[in-house]
Amino acid sequence: MLIIDIEASGLGDESYPIEIAWGHRHNPTIYDSFLICPPDDWTHWDTYAESNIHHISRETLLREGISVVDAVARLDRRLAGTTVYSDYVPADRPWIVKLYKYLGKEPTFRFCPVQSLIQPDKVSDYLRKYDSTPTEHRALADVRKIIRILNYISAR
Repeated sequence: MLIIDIEASGLGDESYPIEIAWGHRHNPTIYDSFLICPPDDWTHWDTYAESNIHHISRETLLREGISVVDAVARLDRRLAGTTVYSDYVPADRPWIVKLYKYLGKEPTFRFCPVQSLIQPDKVSDYLRKYDSTPTEHRALADVRKIIRILNYISAR
């Protein structure tokens, strides 16, 4: 069971994915996390998002990020044919679609809401715990937060 999170350059349609992480819910040694170096034509940059949400500079992406080609290859190598669970599919899936579309491809894995993993009578407990726990807005930290809360709620 794989949990995914994506950080983006901003929140508008012109934004693009800048960091992706995923992790296995029951095996913390199975995960991946990487920054994405934006292609030359991905120019939009939201300084508010940088300063107040993810705290990743465009310069960091250019210096430390991997190419879109490498990002898609890495995702395909580990996630192809699987279902990944996101805390907010309406935001995360479009970033993945944008990444793949840049290469003329379609994502090779499916998205489902993380809430579908929770018994219906515990969803409100999950949401309350999630909202009361600080969020770093860094992809791997957020994946680990989701996993901790899922496991906590499931054990109750």
